[in-house]
Amino acid sequence: MRRLRFNQFASVIHEQEPYMTPRDFLYSVMLEHVERLISYTEYLFLLTILTKPHTGFDIAFRMLDTDGNEQVDKKEFEKLKKIIRQRKVAKEVSETTVSEDAGEPSTTLQAFFFGRKGQNKLQYKEFHRFMEDLQAEVQEMEFLRFSKGMDTMRREDFADWLLYYTNEEDNTDYLENLRKRVPTGQSITFEEFKAFCLFTNNLEDFSISVKMITDANRPIGMAQFKRAVKIATGQELSKNLLDTVFQIFDLDGDNCLSHEEFIAVMKDRMLRGLRVRART
Repeated sequence: MRRLRFNQFASVIHEQEPYMTPRDFLYSVMLEHVERLISYTEYLFLLTILTKPHTGFDIAFRMLDTDGNEQVDKKEFEKLKKIIRQRKVAKEVSETTVSEDAGEPSTTLQAFFFGRKGQNKLQYKEFHRFMEDLQAEVQEMEFLRFSKGMDTMRREDFADWLLYYTNEEDNTDYLENLRKRVPTGQSITFEEFKAFCLFTNNLEDFSISVKMITDANRPIGMAQFKRAVKIATGQELSKNLLDTVFQIFDLDGDNCLSHEEFIAVMKDRMLRGLRVRART
């Protein structure tokens, strides 16, 4: 599935191998249909940046920075990409074995980090800023798409964004819940949207927090949910946003969510519908 999606949006062929332009990558995560290139391995790497908290990348970067000068060269960066591909999230989105980058042409990402000749060093602060900028760019594109260019997003549009990539059979029920329970005209701000995106990038920590503060396999209430988000991200979701989430996913009206079902939907949202599923 992942390779198929990559090939669908890659617009450049070099020596019979498809490559993406930076715009191809942004279109691919938005599901939209110069000589700048992004390889398949870099595609996985960039997608991982969009779906994971920064801490894992920070740790991997510092592991490779053996002399403590907060910079790595091109060869060390290839090791970083390999480490990232071996992480759980990379396994969730990749069905095929990824070949090493040897023999690839110089790509846009390599030139951006290391210069045209690949001899520059990548500073840690530059890498961290790149991760933040990439996440911010995609978040803004998604917000503007689903808000139809407005400064705020209707709750109904937020629900459409939230459920866009999931295969859950309950989607109709989720959306009907929102229509019945939430008056029209209420909206989500971009700041609230960004806070929720930060939450989705910390799902693993959130899941651990939920298990620590609630009984196993028990539904989670709003106060517990809010506390678990704060533990996982260091930030709070607004009452408006929490209320919207619960109005969508609280199917039986008991003001609680099924933790496992909610996490499953959020993983599809985070991985944009491209998670590899076990075959039955």
